[in-house]
Formats: sequence, structure tokens, C-alpha cells
Amino acid sequence: MNSPIVRVKGKVGDIRNGYITITVPYDDWLTLTKREVREAWVELIDSRPLSDKQRRACYALINAIAEHFGDGRESTKEYLKLKFLIEDLGETADQLFSLANAPMSLVAAFQNYLVRFILEWDVPLNFPLLDMVDDISEYVYACLINRKCAVCGKRSDLHHIDRVGIGRDRHDIVHEGMEVLPLCREHHNEIHTLGDHSFMEKYHFDSGVNLDKTLCKIYKLKAVK
Repeated sequence: MNSPIVRVKGKVGDIRNGYITITVPYDDWLTLTKREVREAWVELIDSRPLSDKQRRACYALINAIAEHFGDGRESTKEYLKLKFLIEDLGETADQLFSLANAPMSLVAAFQNYLVRFILEWDVPLNFPLLDMVDDISEYVYACLINRKCAVCGKRSDLHHIDRVGIGRDRHDIVHEGMEVLPLCREHHNEIHTLGDHSFMEKYHFDSGVNLDKTLCKIYKLKAVK
């Protein structure tokens, strides 16, 4: 019996006017006709080689998680890979990947998942989590969700890059859309001393994150109705 879902691998040809031409070897015309196939899902495969830096970062994060929970590295790695596939990608166990040869974009996404896991579960680290981040904006957003300082991981408050202004009641103004960073008291004081631009350069932040409705709800701030 033919599988209800058919996956075939092809070659990317021309890219013109917003359309990609893909050539796929497939000779089961009977199945195509019977199923009246008119459309196909296309998964673009990242063929860039995985960097040693990415691989080392993933293993450093996995080791920290394994040590915190008292489990072995290999079992922790497989457990986290499965959770990542199910929770972030909606895939199943038959899609498990290897850190030895997985596509760069997939491992980058897994690396970001490990960072979010560490923030959510308060996993202690002996290295700066910021150094292990592939996507700075996603990392800062995760820090905001978990009320963690984006620099050191301690409990944080909001630093408004978009100034609220002297004399304005923070509870009355609309905060949604304002640019912020989550910073602990120490780094809050530092950014006021250095100024936003110098602080951002020092810690390699491109920008803060704009408050959305979810973040406004977490911090009990007024959002757009």
C-alpha cells in the first residue's frame, strides 16, 4: 500500500519573479492521477555545513542542563532534541537529527530552544548565556518573558529605551510598542551611566525589543485597546 504522504527530493533550478523551479524525479504517474495531485509542500534544505562553534555552544548548554537536573548528557541531549522537535517544529521522533551533521539553520533553532529552556528553568551557568546566543532579538524577548537580565541572567526590571518622560504616570500611558531591555539593578545603573548607545555596543545588542500585548500583560502595563 502506498504511503498517504509522499516525500520526494529534488533540485532547485531557476529562481525568477518570486517563483522557484524545482525538478523532482518521480515516475508513479498512477498514484498522481488517482490522488489528483495538484499541489505539493516544499521544504527548503539548508546545505551549509554546521560550524564547530555552533556545535560546541549546543553541547555547553546541554551539559549545563544535564548537570542541573542530575541526568546523563546523552539522555538529556536526546530528550531535549525530542522536546524541541515536538514543541517548536511540530515534528515527531522519526525526524530526530544529529548534532554531527544536521543543517546549520536547524541547529541554530535548537540552540535558541536550549537558551529559552535554561531561562525558563533557572538553570545555573558558569558562563554568560549571552555568549551562547544565535538570535539576539529572540534571546532578549525570552529574557523579558522570564524576567531575566539579558546580560547576566539575574532577576530583572524593564529599562525603557523609549523614555517614558518626567512627570508621566507609567500606569496611565500606553507602553505597547515601546522599546525596552530587561536588566538587573546593576546593569540598569550601568546603562544610565554609559548611555544606551555605549551600553548596547559593549554587550553587542543591536536594539531592544518592542513591548507587545503579551509582555504588557506580564508586566501589567497598558496596551493598545
